[in-house]
Amino acid sequence: MTVRTAAAAPSRPALPIADVDADVARATSTGVGEFDRVLGGGLVPGAVLLMAGEPGIGKSTLALEVAARAARAGHTVLYVSGEESAAQVKLRAQRIDALAPNLFLASETDLGAALGLLDQVNPSLLVVDSVQTLASSQIDGAAGNVGQIREVASALIQAAKANNISALLIGHVTKDGSIAGPRALEHLVDVVIQFEGERHSRLRLVRAIKNRYGPTDEVGCFDMGDTGIVGLADPSALFLTSRDRPVAGTCVTVTLEGRRPWLQRFKLW
Repeated sequence: MTVRTAAAAPSRPALPIADVDADVARATSTGVGEFDRVLGGGLVPGAVLLMAGEPGIGKSTLALEVAARAARAGHTVLYVSGEESAAQVKLRAQRIDALAPNLFLASETDLGAALGLLDQVNPSLLVVDSVQTLASSQIDGAAGNVGQIREVASALIQAAKANNISALLIGHVTKDGSIAGPRALEHLVDVVIQFEGERHSRLRLVRAIKNRYGPTDEVGCFDMGDTGIVGLADPSALFLTSRDRPVAGTCVTVTLEGRRPWLQRFKLW
């Protein structure tokens, strides 16, 4: 038997394209210059971003920095943490100086409760850390399985689109480096950001592998330190140090990451 969907009344009437208000889709700066570079200018209302990276690489620190900068700029921000308690997140916020009056924090793993917080706070920016920790009571299975991730992502995307909320979802990666969860998750969101770096190195790279609102060949560079994460307008400074005399067995070369050239020092022997 063939099942056909019946026609329904549209939520919004169709308009001539010249009459559509494009100002509501203008990108707004996050206050983090290197992050804006990757996004193509900033966050777009209603856009959903998925930021993925290995555990401990600094995703939560960068997301908290973006949330604090947006809150200080006058935006209402809701940070939902499913991996850490509110007290643990606050300790990190104190360490990186990310306390802001308009930044609301909740520790929650239930999808329904998270959606209720959206109605209560009515933020312009939502941060979820991480999408694999939320679970819906309407779906069988534990948080993080394919069905749960698909349901959680779909519900958050629908809420963001309906209320013009910019959403930043943090996701984990598998051992082979791909984003954990169904492949459809990457197709549902508007922007997919890869957070890269080595734990024992200060340099962190952020690149967009999908971006409906900007380029995908830009790279953001950050310095990860004890007091947080700082954007690097000149990443060459991390690789080059001033020396009084030449050092045998080393050379300096230019490498290209995305559109950005920078100098690196290599040891030949």
